[in-house]
Amino acid sequence: MNLKTNLRTVLILVSVVAIVSIGLKLKPILMNYDNFNPEVVYKVNYDYFFKSGDKHTAVKTFVPYQNLRQRISEEKIVNDTTLTFIKDTLRNGNIKGVWNTEIANQYHAVKYQFVFEGKETRHTLPLRFDFIAEKHKEHLQDYLLPTENIQSDHSNIKNIAAQLQEETQNDKEIIQNVFDYVAAIPSAPIITLTDALTAIEQNRASCNGKSRLFVAICRNLGHPARIKGGIILENTNKRTSHVWAEVLINEVWVPFDALNNHFAYIPANYLEIHTGDEFLITHTAGIQFDYTYHIDETHHISFLNMNSEEISELSSISLWSLVKGGVMPKNALNLLLLLPIGGLLVAFLRNIIGLKTFGVFLPVLIAFSLLHTGFVFGIVLFVVLILMVGLVSYPFERLGLLYTPKLVISLTFMVSLMIITTMIGIRYDILWLTTLSFFPTIILTIAAERFARATTEDGYKEAIDKLLQTLLATTVCYLVLSWSWLPSVLIIFPELLLLIIILAVFLGRYIGIRWVEFYRFRPLFNESISK
Repeated sequence: MNLKTNLRTVLILVSVVAIVSIGLKLKPILMNYDNFNPEVVYKVNYDYFFKSGDKHTAVKTFVPYQNLRQRISEEKIVNDTTLTFIKDTLRNGNIKGVWNTEIANQYHAVKYQFVFEGKETRHTLPLRFDFIAEKHKEHLQDYLLPTENIQSDHSNIKNIAAQLQEETQNDKEIIQNVFDYVAAIPSAPIITLTDALTAIEQNRASCNGKSRLFVAICRNLGHPARIKGGIILENTNKRTSHVWAEVLINEVWVPFDALNNHFAYIPANYLEIHTGDEFLITHTAGIQFDYTYHIDETHHISFLNMNSEEISELSSISLWSLVKGGVMPKNALNLLLLLPIGGLLVAFLRNIIGLKTFGVFLPVLIAFSLLHTGFVFGIVLFVVLILMVGLVSYPFERLGLLYTPKLVISLTFMVSLMIITTMIGIRYDILWLTTLSFFPTIILTIAAERFARATTEDGYKEAIDKLLQTLLATTVCYLVLSWSWLPSVLIIFPELLLLIIILAVFLGRYIGIRWVEFYRFRPLFNESISK
């Protein structure tokens, strides 16, 4: 048997092994498919510590509920036998957990734990909001009237609302003005209760003051609005809760967080616990009480309703142990797994389509950088870097410097520029200037240097043509690599990497006409057909 025959036999065996291995895991995967697809999963513990008083003692807290953007599961309550626990669903849909004891002067420890699975919520506001029918106004009275801390009928609130409404063309502009006004108030970690008027008078507020002011102005303008309370989940222990606002727009409650600059949007890690201007925890007055929220982020496969042990037991051929054991950061593992996918895409675009790009993996790396920066901002940054590197490289080109020293100069220049822009962003509170990271910036700088080198070797016309084709390949890679479920599929089915090798072999054997050649030689094809 010759080398080609041996290689063909090996490839067939590898393909069979990979397909069989995938098939064995496919059935339990399909049986446990979960269409909720959470973006984040956290295990949360309410840890309460208190000493009961001389008579009946009660500790009350709101506990989370399920809705379209969050799922609560694996609830567990751990406390001593002297405590009784009840859950009470209130009229507005809130759920309150209550611990009671009649035993006097005794220390108690309470642990309420659950698993939170969350998705972000993002809304696009219409220009004009639907008119609220009279039959619905009675139901919405609680969200239109003033309260003790949301003084929507006060003259100061009326004056601000009138100013924000001036020279606006539609309802969306009004809400945007209200949001911008509240967001511009300096933030301060004020732990005491701040009502809407106090937020104006002090010109500084925490989340509760800003949210009450936002709701007050919206109510004064006739838009039903309410407070939403919960916890921003992070992989840490914390004692702070969080509140934001919601406005009823065309029968949908739309979230707004003026403290964290979230307009019509809340991130996936916002745990919703209660609706309304409420205290998260209340207890019998005068008792010793302390608490903490213990939060642990859980690695998960977004489309599977399986715990980590069940996923690990699917097959020994899995990379889940690397993720679960913390052997490798998940982002680093995702990068490694997606690189072959991106490389295969670029190989297809070059060998079959006929695109010319700056290397094979550079479009893939640029696509990764766009995942960090965002597509539009990343493309703009890429073009700016090309111009900057071109300007920097020109005088050194005249000096006749070699390629590598010029690259070092360009990288040093761009890193210095990045540090300066980050300092400016911090100084003047320009958020997007503070989000630049070294990884995407260095990749984009190398790509820009490739362009500068191409202009020297091939001329500007050829360099620009190759640049545009590289950006096209980058866009295709970005669209595929941005699929959030793709890394999870590769973690469960690493055998797919073997199939990528097989596909690459077939690509390497292709010697036909590239697709762009059909367009390039179209006149010849048309002439031959006519004959």
